[in-house]
Parts: sequence; C-alpha cells; structure tokens
Amino acid sequence: MTMVLTGSTIRNARKAKGMSQVQLAEGICTQATVSSIENQNTSPNFDILAAICRKLDLLITDVAKNSSYGDKVFSYIEDDMRNHMYAEAKNHIDQIDCDRLNTKTMKCKYHCYRGFIELYINDDIDEAIYNFNLQLTQYCADEATFYQAWSNLGIGLAYQKLGKLSRAENFIDASAQILSKVKKEGKHNMCVIVDLYIDVIAAYSELGKYDTASCLIHEILHQLTQQDLIYKADVLAELESKCLYAKGQVIQATMKQFAAMFIAELRGNTDLAEKIMNRNQSHIVEMVKNELSKNEGNPTFVK
Repeated sequence: MTMVLTGSTIRNARKAKGMSQVQLAEGICTQATVSSIENQNTSPNFDILAAICRKLDLLITDVAKNSSYGDKVFSYIEDDMRNHMYAEAKNHIDQIDCDRLNTKTMKCKYHCYRGFIELYINDDIDEAIYNFNLQLTQYCADEATFYQAWSNLGIGLAYQKLGKLSRAENFIDASAQILSKVKKEGKHNMCVIVDLYIDVIAAYSELGKYDTASCLIHEILHQLTQQDLIYKADVLAELESKCLYAKGQVIQATMKQFAAMFIAELRGNTDLAEKIMNRNQSHIVEMVKNELSKNEGNPTFVK
C-alpha cells in the first residue's frame, strides 16, 4: 500500500538540519527514494519512512495526511505487540502524537498499546493502568471488543506485577469472558484471537489456575480443529504440559511435551521443537536413543 504524506514537512526538516538528500538517505534508502517522498508525497515502505522521521526528529503524525496512513502505522505496532516485541512497538508508537489521532478507534488502539509498553518497557505500572483504563472508559464504544479484552488483560498483568493477585484474577477473568464473546461473533481474525488467548492462559498459569488454563486450551484447540487450523497448537500443547507438570501429572505432561514438539516441527517452529528436544526432554530423548541402539541391525516388527 502506498502511503500518502506531506513531503514538504520532511524537506523542510531536512534543510533545517543542513542535510542533503544523500545524507538523509544514508543507511536507510536511496537518494531517489528521498526525492520521491519529498516531491511526490508518497513512500513505498513504512520502515523507510519511519527511519527518516527518526533521523529528522519528526513524528509520524507530523507527516501523515489521512487516517488510512495511521491504520498502516498501527498495523505494524499491532504485529509487534502480538509477538511481544514491545521495544519495536515503542519505537513506532513514540512517533505518534496521540492528540492528532482523529478517530476513537485509533485512540482506543493507541492507549491499549501504550499500556503494554509502559508495563513492559518503561516499567511504569501506574501509567500502564492509566492507559488501559482510559481505553476502557473513553474510547471503547462496544462492551465486547478485542481491544477491551486486551486492556483488561493488561490491567490484570499490572496487578499481578504488584502482587495483588485477587485483583489480577478478576481482570483476567473479564478478559477471558469478553474474548469468548468476540470469538463467538466471528468478526475477528481467529489467529489474532488465539494469540490473545495464549497470553490469557499464560496469566492463569502464573496465578496457579491450572484447571482454568487447561479448559481454555481445550476450548481453543477444539475451535482450531473445527476450522482445520494448527495455528500455535504447539504453543498451546506446551502450555498444557506445564499445567499438567504443575499438577503432578508427569506422564501426561511429558506426552504433551512431545506432542508440542511434533506439531512445532510441522509448523516450522524450530525454536520450540529444539527447546523441547535438547533441553526440556533431552534425558528422555537420550534414553530412547540408548534403547534403540541395543536393537541396531535387528528387524523391528509392529503388530
């Protein structure tokens, strides 16, 4: 998607810093790209434009001409957030002036994202709760939206950090209930919903609510099966194994670990597959190898 912007703002900022187009482009793009941005008011790539803005001490909202551009910026931030890449999300969101956001939807997303950045990057729990509450009370038109579920989880995680576990559980419960409604409506991307469910499940596990976490895991895996998806089924299986280990069900937990490993290999999630094989279950893998070596060269029959 080509992004429309105010190229003259970039040109004026560049000249104010005494830079040539070549100097501005250095390490980012070509001089021709800078010229196109300044003179044709378009950029083919968000990352290039973001780097140019950082170099010129500009905000994204200083150069944005329309709300659709803001949507593009927020899509990058949301991808970072879903993958827990909060430092990268901070780099992007710091280029946005919230006062210039012209829709409730954008402000809703902004304060939700900002809450997690305050929680995990700035380690400012009060500011995190403030942003989550602002999103919930002022910028959420519907009682059951994905972002409402996300912000409730954020408040729960903030209280968890403070050691106020009963409060934490109340907000995590609210997040799970809202997310269930969002899932039933079928209006939101299932993969995005699964990502948030995984965070909710992990939060329940941290609180020692292993049965609740396991119930949610089974519910999501059932939904994925109905839709013929294996998206993050490996992550869900590993989460269930941790719950089973915590409950002392070692054999079932170990079986789930290996199920998670096989699904991870199928999905190309090599990090998880290797973690289970080479660290979590390395002793069992070694034991199996030793047993197999005893029968090396002998025929194996399966009845």
